[in-house]
Amino acid sequence: AASDVYKRQLIAVRLFAKVKKTYQTDFPISVLFEAPTISKCAALIAERVGGDTDSTGGADAAEGSAPAKSARRFTHLVPMHQGEGGPRTPFFLVAGMFGNVLNLRHLAHLLGTDRPFYGLQARGLFGDAAPHRSIREAARDYIAELRQIQPHGPYMLGGFSGGGITAYEMARQLSEAGEEVAALVMLDTPLPQRRALSRADRIAIQVAELKSGGFAYPFQWLARRIRWEITRRRAQVDATGETPQFHNAAIETAFLEAVAAYQLEPWTGPLTLFRPPLRGKWQVARDRLINSERAYVTPDNDWTEWAPALEVYEVPGDHDSMVLEPNVRVLAARMKRVIDAADRARDVAQAWEGSHAAE
Repeated sequence: AASDVYKRQLIAVRLFAKVKKTYQTDFPISVLFEAPTISKCAALIAERVGGDTDSTGGADAAEGSAPAKSARRFTHLVPMHQGEGGPRTPFFLVAGMFGNVLNLRHLAHLLGTDRPFYGLQARGLFGDAAPHRSIREAARDYIAELRQIQPHGPYMLGGFSGGGITAYEMARQLSEAGEEVAALVMLDTPLPQRRALSRADRIAIQVAELKSGGFAYPFQWLARRIRWEITRRRAQVDATGETPQFHNAAIETAFLEAVAAYQLEPWTGPLTLFRPPLRGKWQVARDRLINSERAYVTPDNDWTEWAPALEVYEVPGDHDSMVLEPNVRVLAARMKRVIDAADRARDVAQAWEGSHAAE
C-alpha cells in the first residue's frame, strides 16, 4: 500500500513538472486537494497565467471548473477539505519526516468534513526554499500560518511519525504564549533522540545475525549496504532530471539534523499516542525488543518520562500503513473520539466558567 502511494505521488510530481515547463508557473503538489481533477487543475493554471488552457495550452477548460474565488495559499498549511471545512475547531496535523501530506488524505476524509483539517508540509518540499534545520524554527513558522486560520486557542494539533516532534514543540510554544492546547496527537512518533542500545544488546544482535546467516552474514550485510546506497543515490535525482522526485533527500537530511539538535523539554498537557502493534526484529531479552532500525520497541515510545499525561492506543497496521486503507479506518474512528472528547471537555469548562461569572 505504501508503495502505491509513492507511485501516485511520483505521477503527481511529473504532472506538475510538465505544468511548470509548459506554462512557466510552479504549483505545490498539495494543490491537488484544492483541484483534484484535471479540469480544476486547468482552471487554476488559467487563473495563474491568464486566459483559458487545456493540455495544448489553447483550448477552453471544462465549463464550470473554475474556482469561485482564489484560494489562500501558504508555504506550510494545506487545507485537506475543499472549501473552509465545517464549523468545529480545526485540527492541524504535521506531515512525517519527508514533509509530504499526501499520505494523510484518507485520514482527513474519514475524520469528517464537519471539522476543518489542515496538513502542515515541510519548507523546501518543492521549489528552491531551504528546509528548516531547527525544530523550534519550524514550529514557529508553522504556528505563524496556523494563527492566520485560528488566531487563538484552544488548539488541536497532531503529527505523523517525526512530524509529531514538531507538533510537540508547537504545543509547547503555544502554551508558553498563553494559549490552550486542547489536544495533542502523535501517530507513532519516536523520541527525538532514542535510547542507545546497551553493549550487551548490540552483541546479542550480532550473535543472532551470525546464527541466522552463518559465515555468509558479513557478505550479505555488505551487499545490502551497497543496494541501499545505490537506491539512496537514485532517489536524489532532482525534479528537473529524467525522473522527477520530491526533495526527499534534502528534507530528510535537514530534519535529522534538526532532531539531533533539539533539546526535549517536558510537556504536562494532554498527549495521545496512536501506535501499531509492537513488533521487533530481535528479542534480546524477555523484556527487550529491538526493531530493524536498532531502536528499542516500547509500549509508549518512551514518551511517558517527558509527558506524564500520555495516553496510548494501539491501532492495526505498521508505521506506514496505519494511515492507509484499510487500517486508517480504525485510526480515524479512535482519533475522532479523542478529538471530540477534547471539544466536549472545553465546552463543559466554558459553561462552568460562564455560570460562575454570572454569579
